[in-house]
Formats: sequence, structure tokens, C-alpha cells
Amino acid sequence: MSLLVVFLVTLLIGQALSIGAGLLVERHTTPYTGLITFIVSYFAVFWLAWMFAVRITAPGSRFGSRLARAESDPPTSA
Repeated sequence: MSLLVVFLVTLLIGQALSIGAGLLVERHTTPYTGLITFIVSYFAVFWLAWMFAVRITAPGSRFGSRLARAESDPPTSA
């Protein structure tokens, strides 16, 4: 579950940056160049977000062990 959450959060942030980069390039050059920039970064973000999420949630990583421990601990009621 944590892999999916990390992937989605990373994907949302990355796609927002893709839109911003495309608009910035479009403003300073041609609309075609902005569109190409957006499309390339749009698809690159999917791959980068997946690689990042897998690395972060891996059992041997510093964050992955914390996430696995948090998921396996039963919730405590006060």
C-alpha cells in the first residue's frame, strides 16, 4: 500500500512540474516546443516516479523499513 501512495504523491508533484515546464518553455519559445517539452517530461515522470517509489519503499532502505514497520504495527487505541 505504501508503494502506491508514494508513487501517486510523486506522480502528482512531477506532473505539476511537467505542466509548469511546458508552459514556461512555451512562453519563451514556440507553442510546439512547449508541447514537445511537456510530452517528454509527462512520460518521463511516470518512469521516474515509479523508480523513486520502489527505491523509497524497498525493505532494505531507510524509509522502507520505517514504512513496513508502520504498516505491520497494529493501531493503538487511547
